[in-house]
Amino acid sequence: MKRHPVEPGKLVAGLVVLAVATVYGLDAAGEWDVRTLVPLMVLVGGLCVAGVVSALTYLARRKRARGTESPTP
Repeated sequence: MKRHPVEPGKLVAGLVVLAVATVYGLDAAGEWDVRTLVPLMVLVGGLCVAGVVSALTYLARRKRARGTESPTP
């Protein structure tokens, strides 16, 4: 069975989008009274955090791949 690598940046992005969708759903149902710009700012900030997490994951994997290579004489 072929395995795929874990991608924490996509996990963070998905959780942020899910949270914003939940807030909009609660606002549409009348449960919460949320200003329109607040979830949008949270979405933009969360996607920026997801980008940073993806970049850090890429750098960590790249560093680990370089460290495991055997030196050639």
